[in-house]
Amino acid sequence: MSDPFGGGFDPRMFEQVPLFRELAKVMSWTGGPINWDLALQTAESLATDPAPRSDRDQREFADAVNVAELWLDQATGLRAVTGPVRTLTAREWVAAAATSTGLGLLVEPLAAGMGEALSEGMPEQLRAMEQQPGFADALRQSFGAMGAMMYGVQVGTIAGNLAGQLLGAYDLGVPVIDARTVATVGTTHEQFAADYDVEPAEMRYWLALREAVFRRMWAGVHWLQAHLSARIADFAVAADFNPERLMEQFGTGGLDPSNLESLSDALGGSEFTVEPTTAQRHVLDHLQALVAFVEAYAEVVVGTAAGGRLGALGRIEEAMRRRRAAQGPGERTLHQLIGLDLVPRQIRDARAFCDAVIAARGQEGLDRVWHDASRLPTSDDFADPSRWLVRMAAIELDDPTGDSTAD
Repeated sequence: MSDPFGGGFDPRMFEQVPLFRELAKVMSWTGGPINWDLALQTAESLATDPAPRSDRDQREFADAVNVAELWLDQATGLRAVTGPVRTLTAREWVAAAATSTGLGLLVEPLAAGMGEALSEGMPEQLRAMEQQPGFADALRQSFGAMGAMMYGVQVGTIAGNLAGQLLGAYDLGVPVIDARTVATVGTTHEQFAADYDVEPAEMRYWLALREAVFRRMWAGVHWLQAHLSARIADFAVAADFNPERLMEQFGTGGLDPSNLESLSDALGGSEFTVEPTTAQRHVLDHLQALVAFVEAYAEVVVGTAAGGRLGALGRIEEAMRRRRAAQGPGERTLHQLIGLDLVPRQIRDARAFCDAVIAARGQEGLDRVWHDASRLPTSDDFADPSRWLVRMAAIELDDPTGDSTAD
């Protein structure tokens, strides 16, 4: 038989074909359970930027944060945290968030579990070939790369959509970029102010207050980020990935690695979701309570700090409640992907809990929650704040010197 390649097959010839070139890059990924190169490319393809923020924008927001810190000193026992104050474009936020140290802190534990399931879920027809030297390892690497590609496109789609809907760096309530950074993102806060007839300066001060109080929690309470990460790790361990279903999801997309839009359409749909297991639901209850509490705590403290200073506070708070209820596409997709809703329904219950504790023990009494993780309220505490107050009283009998502020 004649050689159809006229002198021998040279695999390098496929380097000139865009589809195969991009496929080779995707399938050679070995940088972890999420292909962050693909995530960033996908996010950047979705993030649209207006003109870069001006020096004046930067100065005005930095000044607002400085004032907000002074107001917060009078409203909470949490200490101020120093760090960068920025006015980020959508693409600048994406560059920080579409990373293993950004959204990866929320997603990578689950992505690792899915990657292992794909690697172990080798189709039966291929298992007979496992004895061939190097075959099993190569196949597992390929399946791992498939999982990294799926999560890369999903996370990139989430980041790209979020970049167009966030008001600030802490709009999700948890850190997805450096926890010490407070920032505006794009121009969404300006559109928000226009939509709800809020003076730009008042909107700026309100957003500065919100960003700064979240920074005091997530960057100032030394154990809080580690606690969140541990609970997410527990949540991931309790997952039960079905390799056959994952392969089915992967195989029905008509994927083209050289076309980010087709990848996003194929992998960004609602069919690619993680359903919490029974074991996960127990962990999820604690995670949702944590997210709800920090959101409610921020709302209470910002309200106290801004009271009498910002005439538009009531309009902003009501608009934020409506905004949470609606959720944007980035938040919805993130919820589908990890099974954790970052806008939990318990926020209203958590706010009522905070109000009840302050009525009984003052802000200092509520601030005792930041002493250690054992003092975090549960969803049961939200329903009956007296349970938490009794528990705190018992703890304080054993440790009457417990500090109400974070280290």
